[in-house]
Amino acid sequence: MSRAESEIPRLTEGAPDTYSVQRGDTLWDISALFLNEPWRWPELWRVNPTVRDPNLIYPGDVLYLRWDNGAPGIYLSERTVASGVTRLSPTMRSEPLKVAIPEMPRDLIEPFIKNHRFLRDFNSQDQPRILAGYGGRLISGVGDSVYVTGNVASAGENYDVLRSAQELIDPVTGESLGQLMVFVGRVALSQAAASQEQASRFDVVVAREELRAGDLLFPVVDGRVVSTFRLRPPDTTLKSAELLSVDSGVSQIGTLDVVAVNLGDVDGSEVGHVFAIEKHGDRISDPVSGKWLSPPPVRAGTLMLFAVHERASFGLILGANQPLSVGDKLAMP
Repeated sequence: MSRAESEIPRLTEGAPDTYSVQRGDTLWDISALFLNEPWRWPELWRVNPTVRDPNLIYPGDVLYLRWDNGAPGIYLSERTVASGVTRLSPTMRSEPLKVAIPEMPRDLIEPFIKNHRFLRDFNSQDQPRILAGYGGRLISGVGDSVYVTGNVASAGENYDVLRSAQELIDPVTGESLGQLMVFVGRVALSQAAASQEQASRFDVVVAREELRAGDLLFPVVDGRVVSTFRLRPPDTTLKSAELLSVDSGVSQIGTLDVVAVNLGDVDGSEVGHVFAIEKHGDRISDPVSGKWLSPPPVRAGTLMLFAVHERASFGLILGANQPLSVGDKLAMP
């Protein structure tokens, strides 16, 4: 029995019959050439007996589109497929110089991970914080010293300096999901306070922007991004969820922007989950019946989760066919 049409990946208009992989390509880029929904690229490759791992495709490989049992698939050209016969003889061990193309460009996400933290259940009053710069300066930069109140570790210890950016509120329940913090710099303890009546002195070693009074100190945690993303639909039914905020505070959201959403571990969300983004128009009045009717939602974009926390997550906008905005709803892809 053939699969339902809705289960077959839809090809883009004018999808090429063949494509030569270029340096700098990603699996996402290549799949976007063939598919209207690039996140479904695993379905495009899984029928391919010659590509056991689509992460091992290299610049110069020639790919071609072929239909098999009513479904499209991408295959390696015969010119790039090994014959399956290996001749053994004494030789020096060698490694290919070519590097396999990545799934997605990690540099789109890593700066956000490095420069942001998402925190819950912490008391800012108990956290070490900057009181002032040396000589009473209001702002401080690299090479300056700052005075800090609160419990700190031994001399030489480094701390990240964070500033509160936004409290994320669940639009459905009204509960606080946590605090989005922005990395502003890093300091090293040069002289710890001798008593609770004294402040500790720190040297500023990194400044993304000026450090100022009230900024909070946290132990250094180097953010990490997973090396690969297995893009897939959620495993559970989606609850009511929407875009909560966008990095940099712009009003219109587009492709490759980073957004926060009210989904997290408690909802079964995982890194790599893909969602559609829907825009809901204003209600329409029927002058005859007097009723107010809601227009059907419009699919306006696609989002992938790349950092999942307990009750909120961060996602990358993979594509948008019109400007998105805070409040737009998530839906199953």
